[in-house]
Amino acid sequence: MPEITIAEAIRRIQRGDLILPAIQREYVWKPGQVVGLFDSLMRGYPVGGFLSWKVAPETASRFRFYGFMKDFNAFNNRHNPDADPLAGQGVTAVLDGQQRLTSFNIGLRGTYAYKLPRAWSNLASSYPVRRLYLNVLGEAEENEAGLRYDFRFLTDTQLVPHP
Repeated sequence: MPEITIAEAIRRIQRGDLILPAIQREYVWKPGQVVGLFDSLMRGYPVGGFLSWKVAPETASRFRFYGFMKDFNAFNNRHNPDADPLAGQGVTAVLDGQQRLTSFNIGLRGTYAYKLPRAWSNLASSYPVRRLYLNVLGEAEENEAGLRYDFRFLTDTQLVPHP
């Protein structure tokens, strides 16, 4: 994939121009890994490259593809959606970098629902929907991971209104 910004990659994911070949594993990153990725980005650290495959229209119809996860839910939405390229349309399939691109998509546009501590794993209510937020008023508390920025996945009820 030629060098593009994260914003452009997210736009291409939204349009269905960037998709995943069926050989890719499903999304497996934990919330802490997503927070670490955003912390690295804010610090100006490299977030790695991506390997892609420009799939010609005549070839795209012979393979199975998936879209990127936007709203991950560990209880009932762990699977990437099917992606069917339009007939005659070429696509770009991501071969390496899916976890990072999916994390950007979830963090910037979507949600991440994971189980509450000590909650029943067989109840949907144990997996509240959370969005990624950045506390712009302060840095992260001292932590083992060495994170500087205070990114957190929060539910709507955990948000504190600012006076």
